[in-house]
Amino acid sequence: MTANQIECFEAVAETLSFSKAAGLLYVSQPAISKSISHLEEEIGYPLFERDNNILTLTTAGELFRDYIARTKADYQSFLDQLEVLKLQASETIRVGCPEFWNPNHFSEWMEGCFHRVFPEGRLIIEAYKLSDLLLRLKSGKLDFVISHDFYTPSIPGLHAETLCETGMGILYAKDLFHDPVRIDDLARKGFLVFDDDIKKRFGALINSVCRTEGSDAAVRNGGTITKCLFELSRGNAVMLFTDWDNFVTNNSFGYYRVEGKIPVSLIYYTDRVKSVGQAFIDEIRRNHI
Repeated sequence: MTANQIECFEAVAETLSFSKAAGLLYVSQPAISKSISHLEEEIGYPLFERDNNILTLTTAGELFRDYIARTKADYQSFLDQLEVLKLQASETIRVGCPEFWNPNHFSEWMEGCFHRVFPEGRLIIEAYKLSDLLLRLKSGKLDFVISHDFYTPSIPGLHAETLCETGMGILYAKDLFHDPVRIDDLARKGFLVFDDDIKKRFGALINSVCRTEGSDAAVRNGGTITKCLFELSRGNAVMLFTDWDNFVTNNSFGYYRVEGKIPVSLIYYTDRVKSVGQAFIDEIRRNHI
């Protein structure tokens, strides 16, 4: 069975005329007759019944016509699915996270959400300074940012959607504090932050934590994270971190856990979300961490 034979059959079945089918396909009538004869020989049943110059489909011919229609529909569905795969393969979603986060807490889960919806697509997770994350999101270099929601500014069109909550604790130089460590000992050293915006938001949280424990705390901006960690290592100050931060697993530091949870948010511009991004968001909503 050839594509040409199928094309001839469809033309004859549509027109119920060999001459009209020949006109549709721009071939001779004998060529149409020969093609149909070979097809009927291969199938083993007559496809058309000829009576007094009136051509009709036989039962076998009707079955074959329906089979051809289903096959073409299935083939088109197959092509459509291939096109979807091609589009997915060309889609790339970029997600930014703070540079000091431990990706073990979220990357596998996030990649699972993405690839369940777009198995051929690319999900890229990149780490940047907190100050750079929103700039990259605003410029379109990132599609989404995951961060703690206390850092989410009030910017028109920017949406923060809670993914989960993480615990928190006070990071300190392990060798420079006596056991057992008390929060009053830590708070007396003062707390460092590394961004003025974080100082406003994080400062209130630090004071709340310390008041709960019956201590007062001083909060100051130490500049960069590198400078803060240097002072932290010297025992000159402590810092409030969350369980997702990779510094809490460093053997040089102790981690004094405190009460309370901090939300982790997916941050994005609602008017910039493409269809692939919306599908990603929907899958995340169905499968929170």
